[in-house]
Amino acid sequence: MKSRDILSLAFTDVLLTSLSVVANEPPITALAFTPDAKHVVAVSQSGVNVFTWPKLNHKRTIHTSTSNLHCLAFSPNEKYLAVGGGSPSEDGVLQVISWPEGEAVKRFDSHKDSVRSVVWQDDVRLLTGSIDRDIKLWHLKKEANAILTLKGHSRSVDAICLIEDGRTLVSSGADQSLRVWDLESGSLIRSLNQHTKPVNALRLRPIKDGLPMVASAASDKTIRFWQPTIGRMVRYIRLKSEPLNIAWTNDGERILASCVDGHLRVVDPVEVTVMQDLPATDGWSYAIAVHPHDHSAVIGGINGQIRRIEDFKAHKTKIEAR
Repeated sequence: MKSRDILSLAFTDVLLTSLSVVANEPPITALAFTPDAKHVVAVSQSGVNVFTWPKLNHKRTIHTSTSNLHCLAFSPNEKYLAVGGGSPSEDGVLQVISWPEGEAVKRFDSHKDSVRSVVWQDDVRLLTGSIDRDIKLWHLKKEANAILTLKGHSRSVDAICLIEDGRTLVSSGADQSLRVWDLESGSLIRSLNQHTKPVNALRLRPIKDGLPMVASAASDKTIRFWQPTIGRMVRYIRLKSEPLNIAWTNDGERILASCVDGHLRVVDPVEVTVMQDLPATDGWSYAIAVHPHDHSAVIGGINGQIRRIEDFKAHKTKIEAR
């Protein structure tokens, strides 16, 4: 079987295994695989925690200068981990940590409310979106002040997504819109307003032929597929439950949605149909990440729940809890 065919079948049958369900633990708000793909990093109000993969045994906690974390991202050169959070209505903090040492490298704290999303532009520049409605560009080798601030959203900026050209940014949030920015000029290119409720997440489709495609997940229970460089909404699907986060499979053939009802939904973006609808967490599922090399993924939710998702060769879906 060709590798493309294997990839397209990756999430047809999956194994969901609960590895961490701890009462009264804060919700997992974001997840990412480490560059070597041997560990998973989870952030929450309890800080930054590193788990082994695939067993999800807790390995260590990395202490940061702020709690109440919402987002994280590894730098392209794999030397840094950026985490964002802050105190609601007080401050927003972005902290850069050396990887794998886990030592503090830089702290940016000019946001006036919590940082909700972070993305690296290159090895030294990174962008943040905040509840204070601003998007800021930072530089590791320069002073702690932002080198660019983008203003245009009327409410919280909850998700940002960088197009491969490195100069086009897509942002979204509580004002129900997607906005497309030119980072070189700092100008707003266009606004896309088809969503009818706040937008929770944005994800760029892995490299495919043709124009870049971005998926957005919103409180109106839809996932919409866009070609932001030309301002076109391609298609959309309405789910039974609000999608809180989304992630593309590595081949770009499917998109996974973690939802308010605790279910994981696997969506075909071309046919806009739900291929799988699986109970994943006991309550809201806030975070999801796809393994960079194989067909597994990890999902996180309330009470510190983390679940491993694996494809397997059986003819039916099986769910196991530890």
